[in-house]
Amino acid sequence: MYYVSGHGFEPKKRMHLVGTTIKAINEISVVIPVKDNQQGIDCFLDHFFRTHKLDSMPLEILVVCDKGTSVNLSRSNSNHPIDIRILYSSGAGPASARNLGWQSARGKWILFTDSDCIPTPQWLEGYMEASNKSIGYAGTVLSQGRDFISKYYESQRILMPSFNNQSGVLSPDYLITANALVWKRALEKIGGFNEAIKEAAGEDIDLGFRLREIGDLSFAAKSVVFHNFDDGLVGFMKRFRRYGKGNRLLADMYALDMKPRVFKPLEKSFGNSILAYLQYLSLLWGYYFD
Repeated sequence: MYYVSGHGFEPKKRMHLVGTTIKAINEISVVIPVKDNQQGIDCFLDHFFRTHKLDSMPLEILVVCDKGTSVNLSRSNSNHPIDIRILYSSGAGPASARNLGWQSARGKWILFTDSDCIPTPQWLEGYMEASNKSIGYAGTVLSQGRDFISKYYESQRILMPSFNNQSGVLSPDYLITANALVWKRALEKIGGFNEAIKEAAGEDIDLGFRLREIGDLSFAAKSVVFHNFDDGLVGFMKRFRRYGKGNRLLADMYALDMKPRVFKPLEKSFGNSILAYLQYLSLLWGYYFD
């Protein structure tokens, strides 16, 4: 959660693009950007192939390596039953890597996730069930670990978008690319991710805002991935410093008031209160000083 809810942003509709119904899972291409995370790719593919049958697999998986990063697929599985391709990005950031991924994909639908995520058996089926001719869908992201920091991420819904209920149906205000499905035609219409955003902070929110200018987004609650937050307290503070910087970029781009404010944790405890304050300080640092 990037704390953009409550800011009253409502995109001006430029058109109303209606997506296709997702008729088969093999209409989906999976895109995973990766930077120095062979272990994450190994873990992702191992869980994926152990939990998905051949008739419930996507068309392909595209692993997009950051400049200077290499991935050895044979370490994960020597006999992949579907096409897995490795692409190499220019090192211009995750937005650029995801653009290379979806532009190279053969599927009608692009499923974005991260190399530190673990798919559940319902990951793809959840999107099939939610299919309603929207142009994009937000899935559910939960924490893999059960340590107190991982539990905090989950209780605060850090990697979940905010939602609105204006039409009587729960709809995401934007997308989080740890688990998001987007119609390729819609990506082509808006030009994909904004590559001026060089870090993993706000590029997916910006994408979601621009998608909402041309069509509808929906929530695929039953599509679930688990996210590995194993980088400890230092990683926690670095993440929110980065998010603070991303929020500042979004504030400038969309004329929003996104200044960090002190807040209380959604689940009250002494530990969560400390983490909430550290989150606030990190967001503040990134917003004003990066």
